[in-house]
Amino acid sequence: MQTMQWSDAARAPRDVASAVESSGEVRLERRGDGVPFVIMREDRAQQARQGIETSTRLLRNLFQLGGEELITEALVDAFPWTNFLPEKDRITFVKEFMWTLEACSDLDAWTPFGRMIHEWQQTAAIHADPALAQELSRAVDSDLGPVPAPMVSEDAG
Repeated sequence: MQTMQWSDAARAPRDVASAVESSGEVRLERRGDGVPFVIMREDRAQQARQGIETSTRLLRNLFQLGGEELITEALVDAFPWTNFLPEKDRITFVKEFMWTLEACSDLDAWTPFGRMIHEWQQTAAIHADPALAQELSRAVDSDLGPVPAPMVSEDAG
């Protein structure tokens, strides 16, 4: 993937278009903290979507045809941190992984998938620290008092 500057899109759009044509996609770097943009040819994006959809269907079918153990083993290999999860949670992770993968593929919206992976990683990190896991799983002995009302920003309309 070729990398160009965001300003190139305005100054030399033909150069950017040519780079997209030749390499299939171009990463446009932005100044400051801006997340780079990626411009790609539509056929390439459609092929990527098709690959994701096909892989998702294949995994779903494997899972439904009794391949739960195989998929669980593959996910533990792909995400070694799942070894810190208790067995019951690991099974729940695999089921949630499959459901979220299929739902995100259907919607072509991947933020929930990334969030789900992050949340399970954080859960595994808690289980990896026995003292922290014990502290977070103990019963709360007393009322911790009223919960303050959330602060609302003036520009949040």
